[in-house]
Amino acid sequence: MGMERTGDREHMGLEKTLGDLLRARRAVTLDDIAGVLGGDCFAQIFLTIDRWSRAGIVRLVRDVTGYRVEVIN
Repeated sequence: MGMERTGDREHMGLEKTLGDLLRARRAVTLDDIAGVLGGDCFAQIFLTIDRWSRAGIVRLVRDVTGYRVEVIN
């Protein structure tokens, strides 16, 4: 009990890194996020952004170059 699975630790690391990136920049494109975190974990990135969006933490905005993730105050 109390032991985390490797996938859980990786997910928590991804969330922390994504959160740090958004706090530092306030807004970042999905392409920039994939560049920093790696495209191979894009599904996890998108699921995290989706969950945070539904919780009112971030918003996903479409612009001419693609999608941008913005921190909501």
